[in-house]
Amino acid sequence: MLSLPVSATETPAQLLAQADTLRVSDPARSRQILQALNNQSLTPAEQDYRDYLLGFHAAIASDSNRAVSIIEPISRRHPADELGLRARATLLSIYYGYREWSEGLLLSAELKELLGQLPRNNTWYTANLSVLMYYINLQMYNEALQLLERVTGSELAQVKGEMRCRYIGQEFSAQKGLDINAITPRWLATLEAACLSLPKTLYTIEPFLNWTRYLLDSGQYEAVLAAISRYEKGVKALNYFYYWVVLKNIEAQALYALGQFEQAEAKVDPILVRPEMADYSEGMVAAAALKAKIRKQQNDYEQAYHWQQVALESEKSQNRLAATKQLAVNNAQASLRQADEELRLLSNHQALLANQLARAEQNVIGTYLLIALAASLVLITVFSIRKLQRQQQLLARLASTDSLTGLDNRRQFMQVTQQALRSNDTEEPLSLIMFDLDNLKWINDNFGHQSGDWVLCEVSKNLTARLAERTVSCARVGGEEFVLCLAGTDVNEALAYCHEIQSWLAGIDTKTKLDGLQLSASFGVCDSNQVGKQLDTLLSGADFAMYKAKKAGRRQAVKYPMEQGSKEESI
Repeated sequence: MLSLPVSATETPAQLLAQADTLRVSDPARSRQILQALNNQSLTPAEQDYRDYLLGFHAAIASDSNRAVSIIEPISRRHPADELGLRARATLLSIYYGYREWSEGLLLSAELKELLGQLPRNNTWYTANLSVLMYYINLQMYNEALQLLERVTGSELAQVKGEMRCRYIGQEFSAQKGLDINAITPRWLATLEAACLSLPKTLYTIEPFLNWTRYLLDSGQYEAVLAAISRYEKGVKALNYFYYWVVLKNIEAQALYALGQFEQAEAKVDPILVRPEMADYSEGMVAAAALKAKIRKQQNDYEQAYHWQQVALESEKSQNRLAATKQLAVNNAQASLRQADEELRLLSNHQALLANQLARAEQNVIGTYLLIALAASLVLITVFSIRKLQRQQQLLARLASTDSLTGLDNRRQFMQVTQQALRSNDTEEPLSLIMFDLDNLKWINDNFGHQSGDWVLCEVSKNLTARLAERTVSCARVGGEEFVLCLAGTDVNEALAYCHEIQSWLAGIDTKTKLDGLQLSASFGVCDSNQVGKQLDTLLSGADFAMYKAKKAGRRQAVKYPMEQGSKEESI
């Protein structure tokens, strides 16, 4: 495809606006415009705008590490403006994808406060919708409906097109989640009026999937099949695997409920053979459980048992995910409530004592009483502030640590490593070590997720107990992915440190938990002398080297860049 030249007569502001407009409809052209701006002189505000759009493209391309490393500093530099609002809304979506729910809830509280300060425009409605969807995904339906109350009545009537469809669709989801019995047929007319005539996108199709699921949950099976016939073409046109699985599962369950067992099996069989289902436990549970019931109806008990086991294994993963999610929600909500309560009590104490001081002055009770009351005010204020500070410290710990292992989480790692890079004004290198535990998924599948969690905790304890003195951060940034930042360490010294870590892993006693299986990892190493002091390039270099280690057979370390003809070093 030929690339179009970027106009030399347009200002950077005009080009940025074009790139922003095209970021979803024509991302390749948007990236081309942003690349052309490399050679132009930009103001600090224009530079942040450009970087935000680059971070957005990284997020869309599933390069979430790079997206976070770009967008988080922008959100801190823009605490109360429209770009800061957009940056936080994008980060919220990334955090949900990472399943970092505590961080997401803390960020959503920050977003809600910022929304209360800024004027209402398209960016405001989009950011408010991001928080709303985050709450619904965490089944916090009351909180979602409170947000919806901000955009109701005459104001909602002014919101047009896809945005209006999204708001009405999310209101339906929240109401259904809160009380399915409160849903009436009028909702279908409302959803179709808002969404049906719009171009078919993920946002405009989602409300009808939710409506079809409602029909299934309420036992209206013939209506389910009629709805699928009405909306299936739009879902197919999207070519979006998740929506296709949802629709086929709903259709199969309705057919089964109507006694059409062969037709139901024909709907779930194509789902079960798709490799993508390994990462979609909810869809796998529904499809495998239904397959087991159908096989039982056919007196094929061997296959029924097999598929029931598949469903149970997937359900364990799903339940574990739900429990982790709820724990994160509870922790974050408790911390926020306690912080709010401390602030309320502090305010009440100050108001009460200030009133007593005023009355004492008016009644001329005496100098000593005034001094005593003033001293009480100071003491109580100091005491309350200290309690509040302790609570804020607890809140900060929740936002900066991984809940399972106690290591730094991705957000904390990005923040402290960025700071280390900015403050390093010497020629000393800074290294990143990124490593994946080998075969953790196999361990989860064969020994259970509790054993997998035990492995993660044991590895973390060994790392924490033996960290090098120059460690800036040691973090768990994914399911089995860890990263270390080492100051004053070049790539060869970091590679030697990988040998030590590999020895620690091999020395972990796994006889009881894993039948003596030896643990190992695949390492990628990169330093700032190789790629410069930009965190996203350091991460990309270490990640590429780790990929090479895994591709070469795992249980080894690779440094970036690979020299031509060199071999990975097994450790």
